[in-house]
Amino acid sequence: MGFIKTKNDSIKLPKSVDLYQQTYDKQKLPDGVAILKLNVFSDDQGGWFKEALRVNDKGNVESLEAQGIQFKIKQTNVSYLGAGAKRFWHIHPKTKNRLGQNEIWTTNNTLLLGMIDLRKDSKTYNIKTKIVLSPDRAVYIPSGVAHGLLNPNNYPVTLIYYTDQYFAIEDTQEYRIDPKDLSFDFVEPELM
Repeated sequence: MGFIKTKNDSIKLPKSVDLYQQTYDKQKLPDGVAILKLNVFSDDQGGWFKEALRVNDKGNVESLEAQGIQFKIKQTNVSYLGAGAKRFWHIHPKTKNRLGQNEIWTTNNTLLLGMIDLRKDSKTYNIKTKIVLSPDRAVYIPSGVAHGLLNPNNYPVTLIYYTDQYFAIEDTQEYRIDPKDLSFDFVEPELM
């Protein structure tokens, strides 16, 4: 989604005003990132039920295995994000002692998710992507893709994420990149 500057002969704008046309172009995703469509069922009292993930008899997430990605859930985590919360940048690369951590994220409302491919040998190295994460979607984030989020709402939102590595307090596998060094401005909400 974005905007392109345009003109239209059927309207007259003041001299200092520009006209923009909304676009709905599909963004290029970092290699290996997958967006999953989830089943969400509304009820008659204003709520809903979500079928988050199905795991097959081999322990793999079915919707990812159908795309050729093997993902076995080792841990499920929940983060409660206050109104306007920003969390930039996390990355879970391989180390000499541990495999890199892959994750699947989903939410109970809307979050703006930013990703930058920082895998040095990736064909999509340095690709930046913004995804609007909603209850009917999940996103698979491979190890080495930096990720962060912004809660654009004036109320809290819950992030549920699944990992293929266990959390270990002595080696958290969570690295950070200062957002002053790697801007997240492309994730900010469009104000038009």
